[in-house]
Amino acid sequence: MPVEVTWWGHATCTIEDSNTRVLTDPLFARRLAHLRRRRGALPSPDAHRADVVLVSHLHADHLHLASLARLAPGTRLLVPRGAPRAVPGLRRLGGLRVTEVMPGDKIAV
Repeated sequence: MPVEVTWWGHATCTIEDSNTRVLTDPLFARRLAHLRRRRGALPSPDAHRADVVLVSHLHADHLHLASLARLAPGTRLLVPRGAPRAVPGLRRLGGLRVTEVMPGDKIAV
C-alpha cells in the first residue's frame, strides 16, 4: 500500500501508511495573528481524525490550541519536551493523550 500525504496548508499534513494516520502541526483556522490562509479552503473535518498528532515546536502556528481542541478524545499528541509546562493551555485539552518527546526519540504507533 503506498504512503498517502495530504497537504492542508502551512505545516499541516496528513500522512497515511498501513491504515495509520499521522497529522502534523494542525492549524485549522483561516487566520492566526498576521498569518492568513491565502489559498484553498479550510481542511475538511476528516483532517481532524488521526491516530497520532505531531507538534514540531511551540510557535502558535504549529501548536494551535483551538485546532488541537478539535481532535477526537483519546488522540495521541506528541509535543516537544516541556510543552505542557511552557503552554498551560495544553494541559486543559481534555481527552488527548499527551506524550513529551525529544529529538531522536522513537515512538511506536
